Amino acid sequence: MPNLRVYLVDDHPLMRMALRRILESGQRFVVVGASDTAEDCLTAVAALGTDMVVMDIQLPGIDGVEATRRLKSQDAKLKVVIVSAYGEEYLISSIDARAEGYMMKGLEPKAMIEGLFQAAEGTPPIDSNLTRLLMDRAAAGPREHSGPSLSDRQHEVLRHVSDGLSSKEIASLLSISNTTLKRDFRNIFEVLGVNDRAHAIAEAYRRELI
Repeated sequence: MPNLRVYLVDDHPLMRMALRRILESGQRFVVVGASDTAEDCLTAVAALGTDMVVMDIQLPGIDGVEATRRLKSQDAKLKVVIVSAYGEEYLISSIDARAEGYMMKGLEPKAMIEGLFQAAEGTPPIDSNLTRLLMDRAAAGPREHSGPSLSDRQHEVLRHVSDGLSSKEIASLLSISNTTLKRDFRNIFEVLGVNDRAHAIAEAYRRELI
């Protein structure tokens, strides 16, 4: 995988510095820019050839959720990962804005780097402490058994995702390659009619698959 060109958005200078150090320690990331407002990010990412934006939620002016929505409208291929101190208040709206992942500030550097790689590879990270919120949201509506079925392994993949395991951990537990796991995710998304792991968890729970 070539180096990932990352743009950072956080209104706290110390947090931007910490994120930069974490990413640059991963050796596969190149921080191409950083700002304290979403407005600056919206005008900069295209010119900088950015692959991924690491976005805070609470920002002066446009917040991280609206910025994510606008960035994805500008470039659907751009990866946006929310890294925030807020959990349930913004998780659902961030995923609905098509963020590729949602991680909490305070993660160990290794876990954050792995999560960003997951997002880059198309298997978005969701903080393990937040998966229950997605299930609670799904449980608020009617549950049903209808719809296409999943294979035994696809069921197992979803259970591991709902437990907060990373792609690397799931592949190891199931003794399959990352390529095979990615194919499983694509098939799961197609069966459930969703585009990401967060909505897959919610939809699978609504259908009583997990």
